[in-house]
Amino acid sequence: MKKRILAAVLASASILGAVAGCSSNATSSTASGANSTASGDASSTTSTDASSTGGDESKVETPAVELKDDDDTLSILAWESNSDIRNMVKLFCEEKGYSEDKIKVVAQGSNGEGGRDQYPQYLEGDGDADLMCLEADWILQYINDDKLTAPLSAVGITEDQYKDAYGYTVAIGTNEAGVLKGASFQAAPGGFLYNADLAKEYLGVENPDQMQELVKDWDTFQKTAATVYEKSGGKTSLTATEGGLWQVYQANRTKAWVVDGKLEMDTATDFYDIAKSFKDNKYMAGVPQWDGAWYAAMNDGTAMGEFASTWGLTSGKGSMLSNFTAGSDGGDTAGLDAKFALCAGPTSYFWGGTWLGVSTKCNSKTLAKEFIEFFTVNADTMKKYSEKTGDFCDNKTVMKGLVDAKTNKNALLKDGQDQFQILYSQADGIKMDGIITKYDSKIKGFFNDSVNGYLDGTFATKDDAIVDFKQKVKAAFPEITVE
Repeated sequence: MKKRILAAVLASASILGAVAGCSSNATSSTASGANSTASGDASSTTSTDASSTGGDESKVETPAVELKDDDDTLSILAWESNSDIRNMVKLFCEEKGYSEDKIKVVAQGSNGEGGRDQYPQYLEGDGDADLMCLEADWILQYINDDKLTAPLSAVGITEDQYKDAYGYTVAIGTNEAGVLKGASFQAAPGGFLYNADLAKEYLGVENPDQMQELVKDWDTFQKTAATVYEKSGGKTSLTATEGGLWQVYQANRTKAWVVDGKLEMDTATDFYDIAKSFKDNKYMAGVPQWDGAWYAAMNDGTAMGEFASTWGLTSGKGSMLSNFTAGSDGGDTAGLDAKFALCAGPTSYFWGGTWLGVSTKCNSKTLAKEFIEFFTVNADTMKKYSEKTGDFCDNKTVMKGLVDAKTNKNALLKDGQDQFQILYSQADGIKMDGIITKYDSKIKGFFNDSVNGYLDGTFATKDDAIVDFKQKVKAAFPEITVE
C-alpha cells in the first residue's frame, strides 16, 4: 500500500508544469544587497514577473552606466572548474585571429558557489574585471546589484538581439527592474543518461526509445528501478544520487522558494518521502554528487543511470559524461568506449547554465561586446561552438538546424547517438516564470542537506529535518518569513 500511495504522489506530481533549475556544482547562495532600477532605454529592458525575483513591481530609473574602453585585453571572472569558458576563449581567439594572451580567465573559487562567494571581494579590489560568468541559482544576486553589474546596453547589446534565444534564458538574465544584464550562451535541457549495456542485460532494452518507455513517468520509473535491482541481484540501482533525483523532481514546483517575502516549500515537502523510498528500496545508489564515488558508481555499474544536462554531455574533459566514462574526476573520453545512451526521462527539466554579465569595472567595452555577441548572438559562431564542444547553444534556429542535419560531430554516446535530438525536444518545455529567486542557491543547499540528513539518520523524522531546514533559511535570510 505504501508503494502504491507513493507512486500516486509521484505520478500526480509529474504533470505539474513549472520548471526550476540548479547549479552545475554544489548549491548555495547569498542575497543581493541592492535592487536594480529600470533603464530609460526600452530596447535594453524586458518585463518579468516580480515574484520570480522576490521583488515588487515598482520600477525606478537606473543611473546611466558609462564604461571605459581603454584596455585591449579582456578579463573574465569564472570559477576554477568552469571548463566552458576556457573552451570559449580558445574558439574565440581561433576564429578572430587573436592571441590567447588577449583574454584572461580570472579564477575565483573552485566551483560555482566558490565563484559566487569570492567575486565581490575581488571586485572590490584593484583587479581587472570586464565580464563575469554567472550561474542560474545566483545570477540574481549580481544582476540586481548595480554596484557589481552593468546593463548589457552599456556595451551596446540590446534585448531585440535575443529573439532566437530560449525565453527562459532571457527572463533569468533580466533583473527585477526589467533590465537585461545577462546573456547565456547555452540552454540547459536535460535527460536521463544510462548505461546501454546494463539496460540491455537487465531490461532487454535495445535503443533509447525502448528505454524511454520504461522511465516515461515516475510510476513507471519506480517499477523499472525495482526490476533493475532484482535482475542485477542487488548490484545495480537505476539512478545514482538524491541530488540528481531532486534536480528533475523540482521541475514539479509551481511556486518559487520565496513568494512575497515568505518561504514556500510547495512540493518539496513530499520529496523527503520520495527520496526515502528510493533509498530504502535501492532505486538509487545514494552516492554523493561531485565526488569520486559518484563517477565510480556510474562507471562500474553500481548505478545504471543519472540525470544529466547539456553541459554534462559535452566532449570537454571533466564533464559528467567524461567522468562517468573514465570513472574518475577530470576523466577524458578519449580512447574509451562509449557505453552511455540518453533518453528524455520522466519529465522535462533544465539544470544550470551560465550567463555572461558585464562588470561595472569593465574597461574593455568593445572587446566585451565582441565576446558576448560571438557566443550569444552570432548564429554562425554559436553553431561552431556547439559543433566543437557538443554543448547546446542558446539559439533555437541554430539548434533546429543541427537537429535536422543530424551531423553532431560530438556524439559521444553509445552507437553515435546524437544527444541534440533528445535535448531539443525537451528545451521548449522549460518554463521559468515566477520560479527563480536570488535566494535559490543557498536555500537549495540547505534543502538537500536536510533531505540527506533524513536519509542518513541525522534527523530521526521528516519533521525534524524540515525544522532544521527552516531554521537555516531563517538564520541566513532574516528578511524571509519562515513559518
